[in-house]
Amino acid sequence: MNLVLILGLLMTAITVALAAHRVWFLFRLAMTGQPAPDRVENVTKRLGTAIRTEVVEVFGQKKLLKWSVPGAAHFFVFWAFMILLTVYIEAYAILISRDPEWHWWILGSWGPLGFLQDFIAFMCFVGIVVFWFIRMRNAPEKLGRESRFQGSHTTGAYFVLFMIFNVLWTLFLFRAAVEARDSATGYGGGYGWSAFISHTIGTVLPNSTWLIGIGLLLHIGVMLVFLIDVLHSKHLHIFVAPLNVVFGRRPVALGAIKPLMSDGKPVSLDDVEEMDEDTKLGVGSIEDFSWKGMLDFYSCTECGRCQSQCPAWNTEKPLSPKLLIMGLRDHAMQKAPYLLADPEDRASLPDAVTALAERPLVGEAIGGDYNPPEGAVIADDVLWSCTSCGACVNQCPVDIEHVDHIMDMRRYQVLVESNFPSELNGLFRGLENKGNPWNLSPTSRMEWAQGLDFDVRVLGEDVESMDDVDWLFWVGCAGAYEDRAKKTTRAVAELFHLAGVDFAVLGNGETCTGDPARRAGNEFVFQGLAQQNAETFKEMKVKKVVSTCAHCFNTLKNEYADFGVELEVVHHTQLLNRLVREKKLTPVAVPGGNAAGRSITYHDPCYLGRHNQVYSPPRELLQIIPDATFTEMPRNSERSFCCGAGGARMWMEETIGERINVNRTQEAVATGADQIAVGCPFCRVMLEDGLTAEQSEGRAREEVEVLDVAQLLLASVKGEAPKAKATTPAGAATAARPAAADPTQTAATVTATQDVGPAAKASGGGSLFDTPATEAKPSAEAPTEPAATQAQATTEARRGGGSLFDLGPQESQEARPAGPAADQPTESRESTESTAAQEPAQAPAQKPAETKPADGLGGGSLFDIAAPTTPAKAAEAPAQPADAEETAPAPAQPAAAAPQPASNLGSGSLFDLPAPEAAAPKSAPEPTEAEEPTAEQAEAEQAEAEQPKKGESHQPKTDADINQAGSLFDL
Repeated sequence: MNLVLILGLLMTAITVALAAHRVWFLFRLAMTGQPAPDRVENVTKRLGTAIRTEVVEVFGQKKLLKWSVPGAAHFFVFWAFMILLTVYIEAYAILISRDPEWHWWILGSWGPLGFLQDFIAFMCFVGIVVFWFIRMRNAPEKLGRESRFQGSHTTGAYFVLFMIFNVLWTLFLFRAAVEARDSATGYGGGYGWSAFISHTIGTVLPNSTWLIGIGLLLHIGVMLVFLIDVLHSKHLHIFVAPLNVVFGRRPVALGAIKPLMSDGKPVSLDDVEEMDEDTKLGVGSIEDFSWKGMLDFYSCTECGRCQSQCPAWNTEKPLSPKLLIMGLRDHAMQKAPYLLADPEDRASLPDAVTALAERPLVGEAIGGDYNPPEGAVIADDVLWSCTSCGACVNQCPVDIEHVDHIMDMRRYQVLVESNFPSELNGLFRGLENKGNPWNLSPTSRMEWAQGLDFDVRVLGEDVESMDDVDWLFWVGCAGAYEDRAKKTTRAVAELFHLAGVDFAVLGNGETCTGDPARRAGNEFVFQGLAQQNAETFKEMKVKKVVSTCAHCFNTLKNEYADFGVELEVVHHTQLLNRLVREKKLTPVAVPGGNAAGRSITYHDPCYLGRHNQVYSPPRELLQIIPDATFTEMPRNSERSFCCGAGGARMWMEETIGERINVNRTQEAVATGADQIAVGCPFCRVMLEDGLTAEQSEGRAREEVEVLDVAQLLLASVKGEAPKAKATTPAGAATAARPAAADPTQTAATVTATQDVGPAAKASGGGSLFDTPATEAKPSAEAPTEPAATQAQATTEARRGGGSLFDLGPQESQEARPAGPAADQPTESRESTESTAAQEPAQAPAQKPAETKPADGLGGGSLFDIAAPTTPAKAAEAPAQPADAEETAPAPAQPAAAAPQPASNLGSGSLFDLPAPEAAAPKSAPEPTEAEEPTAEQAEAEQAEAEQPKKGESHQPKTDADINQAGSLFDL
């Protein structure tokens, strides 16, 4: 046994030294990340929550058990590692004491312990067999992208299964040799028949001290080799995952995204003037991640659960949350020599190391989308394919915060590099100048209420504050402007009126919550909008809010507390469900109604379901509707599939792979449902567009329709017989038609109301950033620009302009949009906008003309400090084509509620916050006679109406008569 002792201690000493060196390296590399004091405070100030989370998620394996078979297998393997530590304690005790008859001082040869050790070892063996079976069945070589292990290090995974098997058989060899000696000598050091496997094997082994020594060395040696492999592979999660869980955001990294941080401190608009070039905004290099981000990279198990649920990956986009984290981890390891070197020694590092340090984190990747050999570490399309649905975070068993990391990288691209999809220029301009993502008139927010048989009270006009009202009904931009969402808004208002709910709206005093800007990376536009709304809430004493938009609901509930307002925010399905339970609303059956026997399925909005765990209320409402059967889609609740609109994707074209909304619509149609119910206006736009595509191809019945839960409930509560649905050609029922005087709205346009340039409209490209070789054909979707303007837009398609800190001549600085600069020169941008605003009736090929600014807004940037020396931005697209005051080519007049420019700013920005002034209710516009479209316009309309384009984005309908029923249930 002396030789066994020497060999055992020597192996242990060498392994411990190597392991310590590796641990020190990993610790130092993690500490090169940015500070994150909030993560430590999250533990120290919520110690009970942290301990409970550790018990439930780590020891209870809660997330892993969501997938029953692999979850159960992992449960036993995990607990085998925990319980079999006692066997290694016994092994080292025998090694050091050189006494094969050693046993526990207090427990001795306690039978239950021996049984537990053998039982868990056997179940661990069953677990690794299950893992082997799962990996063989889901081998990437057979399934390709459908395998959740696509891109994972499968060889390393099989090696670990082999090493676990070695741990088990050497354990039984060592334990059986001890049991054989015990049976032969009767010294009582073994567990007897309690250790049923070890004792059984021991009955056929000889009584040999050397056999005990060999088994002992093999068992310890396998463990030591396994330890080194774990510290150098993805199985590092065995040690770091518990730390990652305890330092994670609580209660979960969903709902609100992580605030913009710099040097461990939150960054707000108030800090802009104090920023310098050293200020880090977002993540532009691997060391810009915090140490918690580095811990995320270490923790990735490469299990692919996130990848299997990701809507981008499932529709053939390049984004895989798993591969993204793996790419960042690999890049951190490759850049480690540079990061860990002293700054004065970095110049002497090898050229290969220096080249790695200079690689951009995001940009054009050469040779692959993740950590390619050349170019950027991560491709642009990987970053911008994310819908922020949260499926990856929800499924990750080790609490990696994928969405936060993506949003931080977007922030850097937008705020510093000004490198983002060019479609977002229209989004940012609309949010800053008009307070809505579609650049429509801010004085048109109450038009949805026209024609209701009751008055909708407006805060600041009909009531002074929320002291006199129970609920603020937050209408939202879609609910105020988008014709399909207006029907939802009206339905909810009618239901509230029928139930006697005391509510009011902000009317024209409402502006966007800022969700699209924040998810697109433009943090400062979001903060400006949030500050403006927060001031309104404080002035009006708002405490209780109900919203029909899942995105507004999430932002108001989870993110506005940072701006000094504490709100009770509910979704309209939650409040309506409460009213039904209280018998204030009662669905009734319609005798003889042709709705009998219909089927309804429900699509979970990501920002209502996964982000806020609201699953039951909308389902309960649908299940109590008489004469209807509720049917679930295969992917539902927390595993629901995204509609494709989140993460500002609604305003970006989808040019790669299958369209996400079509994928989801196909699943809904396959249920055989007559109505697809939704609880979010974004989802309604996306699924209705998907349904139009399916109907036009003959893959969906014409009577299938997409409706909000509130519309279905209203029809049932009123007890009115459904109206007969008009017979229309395939796809025509939901195809948007352009107004005669508005060339910006066509059958296929679906994002910003202004053209975003030929590069962004190239539906056949493989990338958001692909620059087409030829000009796009003029159509109603994209009005033709002068050749010079198009060439410039094509050249600049990838970049929105210079950095936030490029403080060049004042003239060029003042012409930029909020945060990032525009993707074309000032003169070209103004001309394009002028065309849309003042020459709506002209053929698309006509030369644009210059106009004067409208609404008192010069379109200046958040960062314009001095008076502008360049022409102000032209008036934006009209809110309603039928409004003569909005569409006439005469010089535009300032809107009644438009804010006046602050004295220290040269252009009217959305962030000029004057004292609130109640706007007078806007009267119904006089109808105008529509002009006849030109032959070229008619040809373009016909071509676009034939079939939705693969690469189109999603623009609201704003030219339909919402009082005309397009559905059986639009009452």
